[in-house]
Amino acid sequence: MNDELIDSATRWYVLLRSGEATALDWQRYHQWRAADPRHDALCQQLETRLGVFQVPQAQGVSSKVLQQALEAPSSRRQVLQIALAGAGVAIGAALLAKPVGLSALTADIRTGTGERRTVALVDGSELLLNAQSAADIQFNPLQRLVRLREGEVLAKVASERSRPFVIQTEQARLRAYGSRLLVREREGQGQVVALNGAVDIDDQHGERLQLAAGHEVHYDRTGFGAVQASSSGATAWVDGFLQVRDRPLADVIEALRPYHNGVLRLDPSVAGLRVSGLYRLDNAEQTLDTLARTLPIHITRRTGLWVTVNAA
Repeated sequence: MNDELIDSATRWYVLLRSGEATALDWQRYHQWRAADPRHDALCQQLETRLGVFQVPQAQGVSSKVLQQALEAPSSRRQVLQIALAGAGVAIGAALLAKPVGLSALTADIRTGTGERRTVALVDGSELLLNAQSAADIQFNPLQRLVRLREGEVLAKVASERSRPFVIQTEQARLRAYGSRLLVREREGQGQVVALNGAVDIDDQHGERLQLAAGHEVHYDRTGFGAVQASSSGATAWVDGFLQVRDRPLADVIEALRPYHNGVLRLDPSVAGLRVSGLYRLDNAEQTLDTLARTLPIHITRRTGLWVTVNAA
């Protein structure tokens, strides 16, 4: 990425998010953005992926202080690498990494890359959040509601007959009748595991499924998949492990992504390779190297932010 472009983008976004920008500043910004397709592509990513400059300002740091901190080229580059993400954005030959989403930043509780967190709720229930997860807690006299914005959560539900315990995701609404359940939803793909007691699930189309204890189901925007007996490794992540038995490599890489700083790409030609084993989540790089020793794959690293799993 061109240093001049980094300078310009950083300075514009610090100014425009500072609350000090004038109408003339906005006019000049739009002129700069329209002057080059690279400018516009970069701005779109900064807007849709993460308002990275909002975080220091929300903590009381002025735009002037922040701008001074960004004077070093390495600092500017790091800020934009954090800000540009998800699938990445190509500017010249640069392919940059993923950030925490804006939705996660404003959640009641959240976790970062490689972070797991346990949260005690006022009713005595407990939530265990996997890495890169975010949720809101909304309790009232009629119900106990957890809104899972993204990621994965293991809920340990305190018994309370007067108020049901409900978990709402983007695509499903769950009502727990037991004491433990696991819910995961990322990028349109969801999973529910009824660890103890039944779970009622309503999808966004109005279809209802009652999941019995000891069973799990996957779902997406089209509906529910087949109900299956829950795997023994469903909650292994709580202890920092990934346990799989005859699962596609795509599932393993998906589980590693919340523990990897940057973009982790998988060549579709090897996505279906079957994997069994117990792997450490807290050292994703080591796990990738272990997979490369046991599968016909090759790990390509272009700095720590861009890793691709290819056929060997």
